Amino acid sequence: MTTTITDEFMQQMLSTTKNYCIVILKAGPKRNEAGVEKIIWEHGRRNFALRADGVLSIVCPISDGSNVMGWEFLMLLSKK
Repeated sequence: MTTTITDEFMQQMLSTTKNYCIVILKAGPKRNEAGVEKIIWEHGRRNFALRADGVLSIVCPISDGSNVMGWEFLMLLSKK
């Protein structure tokens, strides 16, 4: 079954969209050094704080063996 989407519905939905920024997190040259897990742990804490503040919408950890460690979707805030 295909839902019919009207022009009016599209206009209504487009008026509610938000701007986001995607951040691609890659492993740096010091990724395998001693003590790096503590830094990563604190990065996770910062992510939780951003999420609680409504800035960080989605975090997608990636563990496929590549140097891409994850994606984050941040809401772009307007300057007031």
